[in-house]
Amino acid sequence: MAPEGQPENPLDMWRQFITDSERQWNGFFKDVLGTDGFSSAMNTWVEASLTVQRMVADQLERYYTTFNIPTHNDLVALGERMRGIEDTLARLEVQLQNAKIKTVSSKADTVKAPRRIKPKRTKRPAVAAARTNGASAG
Repeated sequence: MAPEGQPENPLDMWRQFITDSERQWNGFFKDVLGTDGFSSAMNTWVEASLTVQRMVADQLERYYTTFNIPTHNDLVALGERMRGIEDTLARLEVQLQNAKIKTVSSKADTVKAPRRIKPKRTKRPAVAAARTNGASAG
């Protein structure tokens, strides 16, 4: 209590109300939630909700299959396959970079291969052949 001549602090009254209210609610829930009846009711409710959830999932699976729509599991499997492909591509890129570096460093050590000799061109285009034949005829 407050000393004589001073009014009571409203915050102290509020704090006391909250403490008493909390104590009462704790007692109520301890009495209600701690019983075997409540436990069995909650167990029944959880089992029922899981059964409904399983039935809905099965129905959606059939629906998706009927209309050829990918399911969540299909998308997850596709994502895993894509991740594997990306990992393989990354490894190949690294191998190509390493091979490129080795090729550049080995080119400096090797002698150039001789140029391929092209065969002589003996056949002339039709226009040039006609000119040659016309000049020799005249």
